[in-house]
Amino acid sequence: MKKAVVAAVGVLLLLAMTACGSTKSDNKDKVSLSKDEKTAVASLEKAFTASTTGALTTKEARCVATGFVDTVGLTKLKASKLITASGQVNTTGSPTFDADTAGKFADALLGCVNYQQRLAEETAKTDKTIDQKKFASCLEDKLPDSLVKKMLVASQTNSSDSATVGQQGNQAMTDCKTAAKK
Repeated sequence: MKKAVVAAVGVLLLLAMTACGSTKSDNKDKVSLSKDEKTAVASLEKAFTASTTGALTTKEARCVATGFVDTVGLTKLKASKLITASGQVNTTGSPTFDADTAGKFADALLGCVNYQQRLAEETAKTDKTIDQKKFASCLEDKLPDSLVKKMLVASQTNSSDSATVGQQGNQAMTDCKTAAKK
């Protein structure tokens, strides 16, 4: 349905996670948006919370959408085919992000969602052999935001090193699962 955004959220969160979890959204600075920017934010927020995999909470979605629209701007979001001329999420095609736009998307997400904590919480729910605190601590070390951002940018830009970077992230998660066994 919202193919482009669902794919982006899925890639951003890397695993199917529910809408529970810690956020960094309380730390987000307040920004002033135009009417058209607010329309785009509302459309993105709806898409981020409607995803069946990797859905964000309403608070997280608002934070990510606001930060992303504020730092990238409507002109570039429309040019990348994420947002239509009417300010809605493009549901008919996939966006094309350059490295700068993908990086700003990653920054917005990682500024609003504590990825490592969220991943640890969701993994511990389905794998009872994992110690959540140990897993989160290991992820903070082996899968820092810088690597998550690198993975997101590589994936969203179809970079030639996308598979290699993704493999690094997967290896970090595997290593941490092993280290966090009860």
